Amino acid sequence: MSTAAATPAPAPRPAPPAIREATPADVEGIVRVVNLAYRTQGGWTTEEHLVGGARTDAEDVRAAIADDTHLLLVAERDGALVGCCYTDRQGDSAELGLFAVDPTLQAGGVGGALMEEQARRRADEGLASLHLRVLESRPELQAWYARHGFVETGEVVPFAGDAADLKVPGLGMAVMVRALA
Repeated sequence: MSTAAATPAPAPRPAPPAIREATPADVEGIVRVVNLAYRTQGGWTTEEHLVGGARTDAEDVRAAIADDTHLLLVAERDGALVGCCYTDRQGDSAELGLFAVDPTLQAGGVGGALMEEQARRRADEGLASLHLRVLESRPELQAWYARHGFVETGEVVPFAGDAADLKVPGLGMAVMVRALA
């Protein structure tokens, strides 16, 4: 008779989130998820130790929804908004931004699903690439983007928000790009 314990089966992976374009009714949920993901201590995407102030507000989100160069997607699970990201079309490329997942659901496939849906939709429009800016002191985020096809360009640009919010003066943002073709 064997005394070895049976290895438990791995937990089933949650179903992929439902992804759709954002509407004005989503504004408060988007603001909540983005600020939780970037400005609290929960989750691995937090910038709380590097940047102060709110990451976004309702006015910025409403403007993104109304702007026809932006594609703002939301992810839902069980009817709750759990993630978002937008792309801003710029010629034959689009900049990825406002990318956030509820910290309690990070590392569960929501972010990857949002990223791939943005890439698919922008490729279907004929765009050649996506690009993004990520804080240069966040190698774990750069590695995540690299696993999703982004390559570092070597370019570092100034912080995209209010420099007064930086807790690390002079912190820049590394530029990464992903070909869509």
